[in-house]
Amino acid sequence: MDSSLSRGPLRSQPASMQERIRVIVEDEILSGIRQPGSLIDEKALAADFNTSRTPVREAMLVLATEGLVHIAPRSGTFVRRASASELIANLEALCELESAVARLAAKRATPVQRLELEQAVARTTACAEASDRNGYQAANTVLHEAIYKAAGNPVLVRHVRSVRKALAAYRQRGFDEPGRLATSAIEHQQVVAAICAGSPTEAEQAMRLHINVGSEAMAALVRAADSLNE
Repeated sequence: MDSSLSRGPLRSQPASMQERIRVIVEDEILSGIRQPGSLIDEKALAADFNTSRTPVREAMLVLATEGLVHIAPRSGTFVRRASASELIANLEALCELESAVARLAAKRATPVQRLELEQAVARTTACAEASDRNGYQAANTVLHEAIYKAAGNPVLVRHVRSVRKALAAYRQRGFDEPGRLATSAIEHQQVVAAICAGSPTEAEQAMRLHINVGSEAMAALVRAADSLNE
């Protein structure tokens, strides 16, 4: 069995070895399997994929340009560790971008897309009620992707995804905050209700509340950063 397939589900079937390695390592970083500051053993990766170090190094270079890893000469390659100030700046940007997306979704969502949103938010609610953290993370991604689809602005969505990627390893720690799953699920319900009602202002405000710059979500993010940076 191909060793790369045993490390987790792929989003697609990459054509080259370099791309296969990049996708797997990126997924491991974004899911929190590889923690910020941890060493990426290129020799071990090459052995895992039964390949030379060249495609591994090429994959690391791509991840470095994406801001996910840091290559330290003569020291190794590490999962990039962001400062608290950088994380806060990214969270502020995410709030602005996600709010704009929610506003557009409220204006543009079709009946079919509204149904998809209602189904997605029902899933996040069910996972929250079951205290299913992993399920909630997956359902959360599906819901936000449904909102992006309804917004109908690929340029804006591309920027949102870029910022979310920069925050991924840290924001997941926020779900460990007591009561956060239940609170997040309620916020999702408010966002979806406003979008499905065709209320752009309310959708934007609800999304701002959900991202919650300057309050508990940011505090959880900074605490997560401090914990991971120790």
